[in-house]
Amino acid sequence: FWRSSNVEEEGQGLELKLVQIVFRHGARTPISRLPPSIEQATWSSDLVKTVPHTLIDYRVVSLDGGAQPPSPVEDSYQKHGPHKGGARWGQLTTLGQQQMFDLGQLLRKHYVENNRFIDPGYNPQQVYVRSTNIKRTVESARCVLAGLFGNSQSDREVIQTSTAEEEIFYPNRENCQAMRPLIKTAWGLLDTALPGYREDRLKLQHILGIQEARQFNIFGLRDELTARKAHDLPIPENLAALEDVVEQRATQCMAALVSGVEDGHSHALRLSTGPVINLLTQNMQRAQNSENCHKLHLYSGHDTTLIPLLKALGIFDDRWPPYAAHVTLELYQDAKKNNFVKVLYLEEEKQVQGCSAVLCPFEEFKEAMATVALSHKAFWENCKIDQKKASQITV
Repeated sequence: FWRSSNVEEEGQGLELKLVQIVFRHGARTPISRLPPSIEQATWSSDLVKTVPHTLIDYRVVSLDGGAQPPSPVEDSYQKHGPHKGGARWGQLTTLGQQQMFDLGQLLRKHYVENNRFIDPGYNPQQVYVRSTNIKRTVESARCVLAGLFGNSQSDREVIQTSTAEEEIFYPNRENCQAMRPLIKTAWGLLDTALPGYREDRLKLQHILGIQEARQFNIFGLRDELTARKAHDLPIPENLAALEDVVEQRATQCMAALVSGVEDGHSHALRLSTGPVINLLTQNMQRAQNSENCHKLHLYSGHDTTLIPLLKALGIFDDRWPPYAAHVTLELYQDAKKNNFVKVLYLEEEKQVQGCSAVLCPFEEFKEAMATVALSHKAFWENCKIDQKKASQITV
């Protein structure tokens, strides 16, 4: 995060103008179920108790300020019924709530206490919050706000959400038709594109008692193992021995699905995160020329939000983003109105691919992102057309 010593090294008189943070939700219960051959974990109500100091007075609204839209993703979880023990699918746990509260307190330390960038109390003119319309991400945003501002604010805090049909903060394959054949193609290439993957896949499927189907849900397996480990729940010995293999292969597969198996900024990557890159860039553009913009933007999302974003920025470390992982984009301006972007991941400064330094001139950053950024209009036009023609529409 921002430190005065770093700024002095880069140049004198830099003013922090805008902070945007895209984060993954906190620890949660699994969103898939392992085959019957694997003993179910018990997700009891004790693991999902509400943490009192994360409770705030808030409301969830649509992007235009209306009523909260329906959530078909959340509805789909409930169709499965509860986990053994009673907890819901994908439910933010007590641990997850505390993780997000801790993130909020960290942001308070950096942007309230250390440099007084924003007011110590919630100010809707300064702070903008958006979440995907899923309970765990909305509740994660709530916990971050509680850590950042406390739980006794005079203004009711607002979290905005999009409809599922227009969601951009995860790869929206349900509503972006052009994404489906790209994902199908990537799935079909994994066995040959990733050396040794087929052998590992077959080994895992044998343990799980799954027939030799190519589209083995390694993400569900990783999700289950990670959730159990975070909450100190037992992991079967035969799977525990292959935990590192599952982690490595799941990460490789997800990176391939959201960005394609070819090098560079592929069309798959543009559809996975192009509108997010465009939104973040446009926010920075506005902040340069106006004093009336929000100073802090908080975006509550998923691992599938962060992986393509990290890939687009050229800073993906080939590791699955942990619970509460966050990407920070800071915009600075010098006395001559020159603007610079600094990107941090998990609190470490990163040099964006295509930038000449960590503190990257804004126009240089914008040019580096031009190959992946898609405007809202261009994104949805790309979603509806043949992928061979899609690269022609960029604005």
